[in-house]
Amino acid sequence: MPMVSMWKKISPCHFVMQDCHRRIEIRYHATGSQSGWGVYADGTLVQQRAAFTEARGIAMGLATGA
Repeated sequence: MPMVSMWKKISPCHFVMQDCHRRIEIRYHATGSQSGWGVYADGTLVQQRAAFTEARGIAMGLATGA
């Protein structure tokens, strides 16, 4: 059975998933026209997306190794 990782809500603009391999975070950055959700792996920005659902998909791919 595959391991299921759970998201922890730190704030409305910050979510964290910790699994045995790495720490994945989604953080919202309000920077004018560049506002969006940043996806981080072990503290390093991987990608930034305008929509939360897109950022979450990227984060899940990182967590599962896809």
